[in-house]
Amino acid sequence: MTRRPVKVLMLRAVTRPLLLTFNVVARLWTLLGSTSRHRAHRLADSDTAQQARQAAEARLRAIAQAYAQSTPLVLRLVVVEDSYTRGMAGWDMFNPVKPAYQVSCSMRLTAYYSSPLPAPETITRILAAGEQALSGIPFTHDNAHEDRQGAMTHVGHTLTWDQPGSHVPEPEQPANAFRFVCQPPGARVDGIRRRHGTVFALTLPPENYYQVPR
Repeated sequence: MTRRPVKVLMLRAVTRPLLLTFNVVARLWTLLGSTSRHRAHRLADSDTAQQARQAAEARLRAIAQAYAQSTPLVLRLVVVEDSYTRGMAGWDMFNPVKPAYQVSCSMRLTAYYSSPLPAPETITRILAAGEQALSGIPFTHDNAHEDRQGAMTHVGHTLTWDQPGSHVPEPEQPANAFRFVCQPPGARVDGIRRRHGTVFALTLPPENYYQVPR
């Protein structure tokens, strides 16, 4: 039987306690240096956060309405997903890193529409509306290249619509959602489809509307 060198055994005897100690210290740093769930929720629900939240939602809803006002799209459903992320301490190699914020809040809005016109003509009218001066619609004939059938994306705006065998899915509430609003309540994409035909879904870029510095 080959005996292990004494130096290797001594090194392991020293290394294991050090790694164990580092692991304990790292866990304590993450726990003590991060924002607690309770405090993050309280900050995200503060009056200041509520004001910023209302302003952000108003801006996003105005964009969704601009599509309805300038194109054949008829707004049928608005879904607002509101979430927050608590500040988490971490490590850069063996150096502790403090989080830049205690909490950060963001919002995403998806609007669902129908149209009295066939999908190709509706898309053509949307692109024409985007080419008008001061239009809030970013899609134009020059930039709106479909990255896949039934979808266009530009500057964070993503427009999708029903295709044969591939329909716009129902919205699902994320597990970590702080707030999830469907307006009108109880409306479903499938119901829009049955009553009005092809469904168009516009997802706007998420807006980071509130942060509390560390």
